[in-house]
Amino acid sequence: MKRGGKERGRRIDGLLREVISEKIARLSDPRLRGVTVVEVRASKDTAVADVFVQLHGSEKVKAKAMDGLEAARPVLQGAINAELSLRNTPVLRFINDQSIDRANRIDQLLQEHSPSELSNEG
Repeated sequence: MKRGGKERGRRIDGLLREVISEKIARLSDPRLRGVTVVEVRASKDTAVADVFVQLHGSEKVKAKAMDGLEAARPVLQGAINAELSLRNTPVLRFINDQSIDRANRIDQLLQEHSPSELSNEG
């Protein structure tokens, strides 16, 4: 029974990601051009969903993108309500996922500090 719950949760997360991504792509707000939805994690009761986004550009552009997401929240939640049959329409919380930026920075540091050691191993 527990396994089915996890599978259902992952399916809901995937559906939420799909609806949110598609709706963001159709919105005309220029602040949302550099937004990529990386992952969505809904609570078990779907009351809340954390939307992990990757933002591109300067810190100023990223801040504007977050403002754009907050402004679009009602529209996005409306799209979820219209397209998915969920008990609750989740309140969306947008989180800037910086894991890709961190990985790129670590890679850059590794290349700068030991390029010959890395190429000799392997």
